[in-house]
Amino acid sequence: MIRNASVTLSVFCILWNPVWAQQQGGGQEPPSGGQTQQTQQPTERPNRPRPLFLAGKVVLGDGREPGEQVRVELVCQGTVMRQEYASSNGTFSMELNQHGAQNSLQPLDASVSSTGYGNGGGGFDAGLRGNNGFNPASLGQGRSQNLSSCEIRAQLAGYQSDVITLGPRRALDSPDIGVIVLHHMDGREGGTISLKTLAAPKDARKAYEKAGKELIKKKPNLSKAIEELEKAVEIYDEFAAAWYMLGEVRVAQQDRSGAVEAFELAVTADADYANPRVSLALIALEEERWEDAAQLAEDALEISPDHIKAHYCSAVANSSLGNPDGAETSALRVQGSNEVQNYPLVYYVLGWILSQRGDFDSAAAQFRQFLEIQPEAQLAERLRAQLADWEQRDLIPESGS
Repeated sequence: MIRNASVTLSVFCILWNPVWAQQQGGGQEPPSGGQTQQTQQPTERPNRPRPLFLAGKVVLGDGREPGEQVRVELVCQGTVMRQEYASSNGTFSMELNQHGAQNSLQPLDASVSSTGYGNGGGGFDAGLRGNNGFNPASLGQGRSQNLSSCEIRAQLAGYQSDVITLGPRRALDSPDIGVIVLHHMDGREGGTISLKTLAAPKDARKAYEKAGKELIKKKPNLSKAIEELEKAVEIYDEFAAAWYMLGEVRVAQQDRSGAVEAFELAVTADADYANPRVSLALIALEEERWEDAAQLAEDALEISPDHIKAHYCSAVANSSLGNPDGAETSALRVQGSNEVQNYPLVYYVLGWILSQRGDFDSAAAQFRQFLEIQPEAQLAERLRAQLADWEQRDLIPESGS
């Protein structure tokens, strides 16, 4: 029987999106001089597709602007094809086609979350088979596109997004697709956004947004982002969202002590802001400080009860403390969410819980689910050995029998 569920996490992933460059064609000068003018054949311009844009706005359920930079995704048949950050006032725009080497939409191959963090051993499946006549390589080419298999949604932890279904679109169509509304899952205000952002001075918000735009570049300049974020918090020291983003960037630069300082200052600036507490919980998990991680996750869940990443931290921390009852509620909450693909380790946690209760058949099913998703994970060989031991002891049927 497995004695504990100790794990370590890798938590940071910077989001990016491609940068497009526009090109212009030119013609020839008309002939000049005293000679009789001959009819000139027009110079043929390169046949380049017109850019196809989408634009809109994200608002909260009560009509307020988000205040923070919400991620907006173009999703085609369940696969994220484009992503952009909305500005702090909620507006966003997205170009679907680009000139240059890659003239089509391609699935994003990145583990994403609404905060910019990834999860150890988890992510979106970037494979797309082009079923039902949908071919991702054809998107972004030509002057009209059938986007009937695609939709636009927003991502912010603790919120449920309205979805805007797209259809055939032409380059000359208005890019405006309307308003995406984010509804808080538990009906409470605050939690996964900091209301202090709305009070930030214009210069502080401008610096914050410049940092956000830098971080979603394919090759972000982290030092430049830090410079802008430090400027933002210097102008407005209660800018919790900027402190939080600064902590994320410091994690990316392996500056853990600096990240902890920034997250703690975010908590000080806004006690009703759950995200920095979750980030501190993730760091505590990495350092195997299980009690601290469990307490931080609990504090975050008191603020935002539907925060899936907080539930994940709670499940891992409590299982590592040998507390199956404390881990089970959160593990099941993660498993039942639409974010479960980002947290495959939850199957291991549930398998461990079931094994502690002697339900080896159900535990084996959870372990095999984890192995199917993460066959090369550090835990994989240990779980295969555990399953083989249970089979040898006739606690579970042999595989394939």
